[in-house]
Amino acid sequence: MGILVPSDFPLSLLGNREERLVVEALRDGLTDGWLIFPDVRLTGYRDWQMDIVLAHEHEGVAVIEVKGHRVSVRNGLWCSDGRPLEPQPLDQSKGNAYELRTRLRGCSPALANVHVEYGVAFPNALEVSGDLPPDVDRSQVITGTDLEHVRDAVDRLMHRRWSQNIGREAIESIAKLLRPDAELTWDPEAHARIARRRLETICGEQTRALEPLDANRKVVVTGRAGSGKTRLAMGWVRRAFARGERVMLVCYNDPLGASTRDQFPEDERLVIGGFFDVALTLGGMPELTVPADAGQHFWDNIAIGHLHSHWHEVTQRFDTIVIDEAQDFSPAWIAQLGQLLDPAGPRRLMMVADEGQSVYHRGFTTPSVDDGWTRCELVNNCRNTYSIASMLHRCLGGAGVPIGGPETLGLGYVEADHADAVTELVGEEIDRIVDFEGHEPPRVLVATFSTSLRDRLREDLALVAWEGREPRAIVCENVHRVKGLEFDYVILAATAADTVTDALLYVGVSRAVAGLTVIGPRDIADRLGLE
Repeated sequence: MGILVPSDFPLSLLGNREERLVVEALRDGLTDGWLIFPDVRLTGYRDWQMDIVLAHEHEGVAVIEVKGHRVSVRNGLWCSDGRPLEPQPLDQSKGNAYELRTRLRGCSPALANVHVEYGVAFPNALEVSGDLPPDVDRSQVITGTDLEHVRDAVDRLMHRRWSQNIGREAIESIAKLLRPDAELTWDPEAHARIARRRLETICGEQTRALEPLDANRKVVVTGRAGSGKTRLAMGWVRRAFARGERVMLVCYNDPLGASTRDQFPEDERLVIGGFFDVALTLGGMPELTVPADAGQHFWDNIAIGHLHSHWHEVTQRFDTIVIDEAQDFSPAWIAQLGQLLDPAGPRRLMMVADEGQSVYHRGFTTPSVDDGWTRCELVNNCRNTYSIASMLHRCLGGAGVPIGGPETLGLGYVEADHADAVTELVGEEIDRIVDFEGHEPPRVLVATFSTSLRDRLREDLALVAWEGREPRAIVCENVHRVKGLEFDYVILAATAADTVTDALLYVGVSRAVAGLTVIGPRDIADRLGLE
């Protein structure tokens, strides 16, 4: 949602219904990087009144006049009921924009070269009939139909001639000029908290409708990264637990399992965790000694062989089994888990999956309705803020971007090819994010695509593994291990020697809620459309 300045501005004071309609559409449809100043009045040798002023740190400034007329264009003039409007709407908006530009350029060095775009909103007109005047671009006209997709309409207006990155100091100066009594402070950590809360609200609204799918015995819900799959899985678990059922919630990677387990009380009816943690401790499963240096070969061969050999000995049974990130599981694992359902119980097997995050390639395919599965899809990204979600959607096939999602705090790229340069730049970025921006270290992640770079960064920058996290420590992990988790700010690091598939890039980028910095070869930035 866009931010009204002041935040308690009483819309009832606006001159007419049309102005209220447009302000409400901007407030509800824009991201929270946009400041909305309704009913701006400037005094001087004459008084100036502007219906709406918009300002954005990375997009610039615009004046929008609102007209309630049902308009047409005749002989190059805007008309209503067959009579030319006086003054002409775009002329009025243009004059206001030029006056505002003069005032802004004189109030702060940060605004010395600012431009002010201008347009007119006709909320009562579904379309404009007649050819537009030659000096008017369609992007300057916002109809009632355009208000239904107001973010796109504002984007078209702001990018018509220029889109200015005016900076934070300029935004503060604009607010001081237009609303001298309103307080506007920039706190990145507070911004991130607000973004998390708003995304959680969007996510809750999206997933709540699918929780009753647990009336079915076999359910699979698909969705791209950030669409709320883990939240839905936990919703199913809470509902089953409230019904008094024995419940298992299992995923593949241990950090996600541990994070999920922390959301639930300790109870013998709840078994929650990573696949191997859960499977190796089931009732009846013989103990397996896990060496301290157990690597992927041990888990993929010895541990899996042990489970296959002894699965028939497991005595523990469940009423509902929920599999999170099911694309990480082989069909054989899923079938084995299904064998743990008590034949005398409801026998619910619920899965959430995203084949776009299939980085282990164990043969998972989304089950078919012909095999008795109920299928549904989560369609909107409700983890990542607007610019990150848009990049995922545009470049990597991510979920759709929700209307009015919160603004991204930072999105940047720094080029580097070799480990020495990457390490130095990651250290500088950590200093900026933590010391200058004020983000809490536990909310920051450094993610890599190779073990060698991960270990180098941990050693040189005193970063820690997920298991070693503490109040002032920053986690550094390969993207494989942080699937399903989220952090306010992510530094994604790679060298030219790393293999970075689209699937891994998709996982890494989608961990970032409010801010993302990519440090690595130019190829990665090109794939993400980053300058």
